[in-house]
This record gives sequence, C-alpha cells and structure tokens, in this order.
Amino acid sequence: MIRIAVALVALFLFVPMAQAASFDCAKASTSFEKAICAHPELSSADELLAKAYATAIGGLSTAALDSVKADQHAWLGYAAHSCSDDAQPIPGDYTDDQASCLRSVIESRITDLEASRMQGSYRFYPVQRYLVEKDEEAEPDAYTKTASKQFSTVKIDATDDLAKAFNAMTEAMRLQATDLFKKGTDQIDIGDTTTDVVITTTVTSVNDYRISLATDNYWFGHGAAHGNYGVTYAHFLVKELRPLYASDIFSGKNWKETLGKLVAENLKSQLEDGMWNDAESDVIEHAADPSRWDFSREGLIVQFQPYEVTAYAAGAPTAVIPWDKLNDILSSGGEAIATY
Repeated sequence: MIRIAVALVALFLFVPMAQAASFDCAKASTSFEKAICAHPELSSADELLAKAYATAIGGLSTAALDSVKADQHAWLGYAAHSCSDDAQPIPGDYTDDQASCLRSVIESRITDLEASRMQGSYRFYPVQRYLVEKDEEAEPDAYTKTASKQFSTVKIDATDDLAKAFNAMTEAMRLQATDLFKKGTDQIDIGDTTTDVVITTTVTSVNDYRISLATDNYWFGHGAAHGNYGVTYAHFLVKELRPLYASDIFSGKNWKETLGKLVAENLKSQLEDGMWNDAESDVIEHAADPSRWDFSREGLIVQFQPYEVTAYAAGAPTAVIPWDKLNDILSSGGEAIATY
C-alpha cells in the first residue's frame, strides 16, 4: 500500500472516497499513479509529500485551509501535465527521465509546503499558482518542449489588523509580477511559452520590529546556455503595520551618496579587477533601494543581481557594510529595526 498525493487530496478535498488515504498499486489507473508505483524513488518522494501536506494543513483556519487545499488540487493537475513533451498527461509508461522530472516536481512541492508553519508569533501559509503549456516554438529535437510558470508567496493566517496589512503587502508584491498574471486576476497567464519562470517569496526572519521576506526570481529562456535569477527583499514593520521605507533606516541630506560610496568600496575590495569600470554610478543608485536590503547584526547587506556589476560567473554579489560605518546616517531607531 502506497500513500500518494492523489489519494491524499481525495481524502481531504473533492471526492467522497474517504477510505482512499492509501491504495493498492494494482488499482492504479492513470499513468501518473502507475509511475509513482513503478519507481521506488517516486514512491518515497510521494510518501514525504503526503506527510508534508498533512503537516501543512494542520492548525489552519477554515479560510487558509481551503486555500491550501485548492492549491494542492491545482498542483496535482500541474504535476500530471509536467514532464511531457506537450503539457498533456503522459499516456504510457514514464521513462527514467520523465520519472526523474516528476520526482523533482514533487520535491519542489514539498519545499513549498514547508512555508506553512509558525514563525515567531505568526502562523504563515503558502499561496501558490502553477501552469504548464507546450512550447509552440520548440523544434522536434529540442530538449525542453514545455514552459512552466510557478509562483509562491506567503500570508498570515489571522484576521487582525496586522495580518490584513501584511497580506495586503504580499498581494501588492504579487501585482508587481505584471508579466506573469492575467490582468485583473490571480491566475497565471502563460504568456511567453519559450521561458520557464519560478518566483518564490519566503519569510526569512521575524522579530518584534519586523517580518522580513526574500523573493527569488528564476527564469530560463529555452535554448539559453543557462537560466538567470534575481534576489530581492521586503520588510514589514510590525508596529507601523506597513512596509519598511528607506527613511526608517537612514536620514540626512547626503545619506544616499554616503551609503553608495561605502557599498562601491566594498564591492571593489571583493571583486577587484572583476568589477566593471562603468558600474560605480549604478552602484550608488542601487544601494539606496530598500528592496535590495537585508539585515544582519554585522551590518547592512546590499544585494546586487547577476550581470549588474560584474560577470555572471561571480553570481549575485552582496556588500556588507558594518553598522559602525553607518552611524552618521542612521535614523533614530534604524539600527534597532535592522538588527534586533
């Protein structure tokens, strides 16, 4: 008997077969089910998925529970259509490559579900959207013939003012992905079928002052030598019930120039001759952008994206500026917000 995600959804969602918490593989009817039964590594991954899902829905309110259930149902359709050449369910036996692909899809879902948990005093849960479509421009011998789009964010499971304000902030962040969603909806529009996109926002830290979020944005144009990515940050101020502004951390007439020069010096010391000659003016501008800021007790972390200041091989550089070098431009309470 193997517990699989399909059975789990049947137990919790839309069908009356409450006894189908696990099933005999002899009764597997779809290629998706049969693949899980035929490949031990898929069976193991699916067992973990069932546990991850059961854990993720534990303790949720009715509204949050309904949201996670709906996302799981949507993911099942996405998973069944993934790993094929035409974004349709695979009609026969899965090849080893297709089974390996499905395992990756399942493991990614397990990671997404891990966002449903307590952090600090708040119960967070994930909100996800998935879509896979055929790459209409793919050649018959192309390695990638489908385009997948995945989006994941987080919300707080509560109805108080803080939860409403935080959830409004993450929704506003979603709306910034204008190329990903159908206008006026929260449903993904496949758009460019030659590019895969994965956007994931997670909670990185929680304290009495702020809730910090990191967003990883990955995209891969089919046929490219490699994918590309970016990292951005957002911080929700708990007492103010709003996103963090630059003025919450810095003040003074020349704080942008002071910060920018410190960041440029830090990058030069790291990258040496690898930093592009014309990058310094951009560094000063980028350093003042709060969406690039992350915080540590050691100092302010300023994030740069691949290709911005140096070659792709150097990755996404960060500059860490110790707080004692920033004393003259810190606003009242700025360091406490950033380091508490």
